[in-house]
Amino acid sequence: MIPALYIFIAMVVVGVILYVHDRIHYKGGDDDTAPREAPQESCSAQCCTTNEVCPSEMMIKHATQPTVYYDDEELDTFKGREAGSYTPEEMEQFRDVLYTLKHSDLMGWEQSVKKRGIMLPEVIKEELISLYNDPAT
Repeated sequence: MIPALYIFIAMVVVGVILYVHDRIHYKGGDDDTAPREAPQESCSAQCCTTNEVCPSEMMIKHATQPTVYYDDEELDTFKGREAGSYTPEEMEQFRDVLYTLKHSDLMGWEQSVKKRGIMLPEVIKEELISLYNDPAT
């Protein structure tokens, strides 16, 4: 009976510690009267290069918008194809579009392709990520 009491006390202590930690770090302490900043509608250039949240917010934003074409209607012929089934010539068609996009259009293009049921070749996905992570190109 005594070991069960020790376990119960330990659980209560851990619960209190977690509650205090939550109140301090996630709720802004005991001062709940301070105004909170409104969420940003879009990322600034600094935010997107330093914060991991912005790309996911951008993806959500693009996912809820209608499909946009980026002068890439010819890629619709690849609808329903598996990512590993493309020939080098077909991958070159993806590259032709990818490398003509502005940096700000990369996420939108990826979402557009997904919405249209087109699986990007793995190599193109890697190149897309590389281009997105290096905005200087």
